[in-house]
Amino acid sequence: MDIIMSHTEDFMDQIKCHHISMKTLATTGKVREAIDNFFHVMKELKEEFPSNMAPMTIFSSLSATKNKLEKYSSEGILSIPRMLDKGKQWAMTFMDTMLPYIYIVCPQFIPLIATRMVSLSLQYGLVKESANGLQAYSYSILCLLQDIDGGCRWLRTTRLILERFKALEMYPKLRFFQCSFLTCWKEPFQSVTNDLLQCHQQAIIVGDVEYAVFSSHIQCQFMILSGSHLAAAEKQCVVLSKEMIRLNQVQILLEHCSLHNMILQLAGGDENPFDLPEVPFNDENEVIKESESSGNITIEYPTLYTNRVMRAFFFRNYDDAKEMTKKYAALVGNESLRYQTIFYIFYEGLLAFRLARSEVDRENWLSIGQKAINTYQTWVKHSEWNF
Repeated sequence: MDIIMSHTEDFMDQIKCHHISMKTLATTGKVREAIDNFFHVMKELKEEFPSNMAPMTIFSSLSATKNKLEKYSSEGILSIPRMLDKGKQWAMTFMDTMLPYIYIVCPQFIPLIATRMVSLSLQYGLVKESANGLQAYSYSILCLLQDIDGGCRWLRTTRLILERFKALEMYPKLRFFQCSFLTCWKEPFQSVTNDLLQCHQQAIIVGDVEYAVFSSHIQCQFMILSGSHLAAAEKQCVVLSKEMIRLNQVQILLEHCSLHNMILQLAGGDENPFDLPEVPFNDENEVIKESESSGNITIEYPTLYTNRVMRAFFFRNYDDAKEMTKKYAALVGNESLRYQTIFYIFYEGLLAFRLARSEVDRENWLSIGQKAINTYQTWVKHSEWNF
């Protein structure tokens, strides 16, 4: 890449090399380096992001975009002309490529990237990546404003955008985001689990190995929530670990090993899923310790902390469960909806009622448990089957 880029000083002539380099870094686990490259490229494309990530900045951006979209129906969005500006097209491509990695490492940027993609689409025209930008905005509305209905408003529109551009190769990616972050609040978990399996199969068919792996990993998580047999879930985890390594898609291998470890222990197995040549750690304790001390390991903390809370509750390791709930609350807070929130709130509530029977601060734990019940009651209207 360096040799190719050395033959021109024009940044737009180098842009494709930058994109390939960034994506290679991300898929091989060098996510932070890929993100640094991403922000550098966006600055060169005159789409720089603010360094101030105060909540007011985020909510102001979401509010402004929401006001813009209120003027459009689904048909109005679809009637927007195609984007012609090459620089803006590449900006949309880079943002679309990095969305899942931004979500893992610095999720606070997701709303700003999403609103930027929507704004560029409304101002300069649509591209196929506009579908994922609108979907990322929908996720941000759901996650930060806890507006589940608003988050699901544009589901059909995003699919129609891809149909307009005949971008069927992007459909597995779109469906992955819909299943993992949006429809799981509306549709039965069993249905979402099956949809993620189909998403994995479709991604393999179109050659999107990145989202094939992502889909299968989330499917394994929803297998636990939907009551699948542990043996089936464990078998799926084994298959996915091998597939990640075979396809050189190891960016979420550590999180997957953590999930696999929980399933193995619940099933009574004694294998160590971290015992892989590609994993330089013996267990998730080493992963968390190294990541928290050095910051060099890229992991999705909410997933690891949620897995730990669940496992600690089942095995009555209440001290570890309390520690993980504190870390989760400090990281994610109580005002953010992620798909992990569904798991976390349920097991935090069970843990709270159990600790209320033995801990000194009984009233505090009872309050946490009651809050979990109240939270699930507010979700019932969206899906009686799930909540």
